[in-house]
Amino acid sequence: MIKYHFSTLTGRFTLSAFLVHLVMVPLLFGGVLYLVESNYKNHFVNQVRNDALILASFSESQNEHTLLYQQKIIEDAVESGRLLTAQIADENGKLLNSWGETELIENYEEDFFFAEHNDTVFNIIVPRYDSEGNTQGELFLSYDEQLTRDQISQTYIYGIYLSLAYISITFTLTILLGRQVTKPIQQLRKASFDISMGQYDRALNVKTGIQDIQQLARTLEHMRHELVMKNRELQYHAMHDHLTGLPNRLLLRHRIDQALSENSQNQKTMAILLIDLDHFKEINDTLGHKVGDEVLKISAERLQAGVRQSDTVARLGGDEFAIILPNIDRENAIKVSQKLAKVLKENFTIDSNEFQVGASIGVALHPEHGKSFEEVLHCADSAMYASKRKRQSGATLYDKQLDTGDISPTQKL
Repeated sequence: MIKYHFSTLTGRFTLSAFLVHLVMVPLLFGGVLYLVESNYKNHFVNQVRNDALILASFSESQNEHTLLYQQKIIEDAVESGRLLTAQIADENGKLLNSWGETELIENYEEDFFFAEHNDTVFNIIVPRYDSEGNTQGELFLSYDEQLTRDQISQTYIYGIYLSLAYISITFTLTILLGRQVTKPIQQLRKASFDISMGQYDRALNVKTGIQDIQQLARTLEHMRHELVMKNRELQYHAMHDHLTGLPNRLLLRHRIDQALSENSQNQKTMAILLIDLDHFKEINDTLGHKVGDEVLKISAERLQAGVRQSDTVARLGGDEFAIILPNIDRENAIKVSQKLAKVLKENFTIDSNEFQVGASIGVALHPEHGKSFEEVLHCADSAMYASKRKRQSGATLYDKQLDTGDISPTQKL
């Protein structure tokens, strides 16, 4: 599960952010905290030295008020805890005055840096001079470093909290950003899979503010649209005759099955007409295939013009056509077939050639002449061959007596 997560784009974003911050956070916050710590220490040392110089200047005075003021300052500093001890000695090392818990001057070690000598006390020795510049002793001061140490420790704690908050915010934003990127990519992946499975009709709806992904989505949508167009074109050619544009055998069989199912439920009558052009072979052989193709096109147009929009006209191949007339009774089916025979017998004029074609039409009714597709088609086929035997254009309604004669095999759609 973890391996899979880090193999995703969001996981890679998160891992990259982790590795970057693993290096950058210690450098960044460590450097900042080091500078802050150095500033605290330098500030402490500078402040202590300034205080020491001021107190030393007071101790050089012979003015009683000045000395009292110096004593007051030292006492306040000792009481506040900032100054631990203060001692004044003459030039011979004799102790003149002291404040706080003093130690022997002989053991006094002066500090030059913060936290020197592995203790929490900063010792400083300041020489005292008289008005003529002669040395008259020294001022020994001991300051408490603990407050500054506490400030440094507190800074480090705040730094750790800040680092954790920074890392948390960064990782949260990285994950959110990763999802902003991966969510539309996942949508594109699903859409690509659907397209690969043949689901072309669902438009892509990818919402993202990332231009690269938007361009990818537009490209994929264009591809989907082209596939839809190509698929519809292929389906059309698979179901239609390329010359006349009429439905072919495959689509006719589908529509007949559909119409038979509806008729069985609604108990209505459906008629199937099989049509064969009478003189097409002679025309095609004498005038050429180009004229023959025009005859087929014109015949298809006349057949379509002679039926309802709900009817289906199909070309079976060669000069054979078929028509489905759903929801029609016997009388109207005969009228339509006679009308079509008449329009197909009208003159054809193609490339200055005028001639007649005519057609033999067989008519069968469902469910009167058969319950299944094969039965009705057999009956229509028998009726059509009966029309051809008459050697004159016209339509023939199926009758049982037709099956006693010489009948051609049933057409297969």
